[in-house]
Amino acid sequence: MRKVFFGLAVVQLVAVLAQFYLATFGAFETPHPAPGDPDAAIGYHAMNGTMVIPLVSLVTAIAALAARAGGRTAGLAILPFVLVAVQLFVIFPLAEIAGATETATTTASLFVMGFHALDGVAILAAAVVLVRRAHALTKSDAAVPAHAAA
Repeated sequence: MRKVFFGLAVVQLVAVLAQFYLATFGAFETPHPAPGDPDAAIGYHAMNGTMVIPLVSLVTAIAALAARAGGRTAGLAILPFVLVAVQLFVIFPLAEIAGATETATTTASLFVMGFHALDGVAILAAAVVLVRRAHALTKSDAAVPAHAAA
């Protein structure tokens, strides 16, 4: 089960790395799409961030618990899910309160939206540390003889 956990941790890291790529992919689309355009390239960033990363985080946390990886490691696995929720329910609403709309921003809203990137870096850090921990668990499994593990 620890190998499955490690595999899911790697998938989570790949999804987070893809999120950074997709942010740039959408940010530099030319000509700039109209606000709310469903065909805009930034839509891939939004979909990955609101659907894929939270789902993979949840499944990885369940795998961590099943692999008996420990509460802190399982907490680290669910952290991207929590940080995505912070973006959706704290950062974005605060940016709107600070004056952001689909067609305009204010200095205050841009300041708040800067935390979107910092939150993304925190998600990346959690994913990297999780892969390292999961890898260490698979190595510790390999060090235990098969007859002793049963």
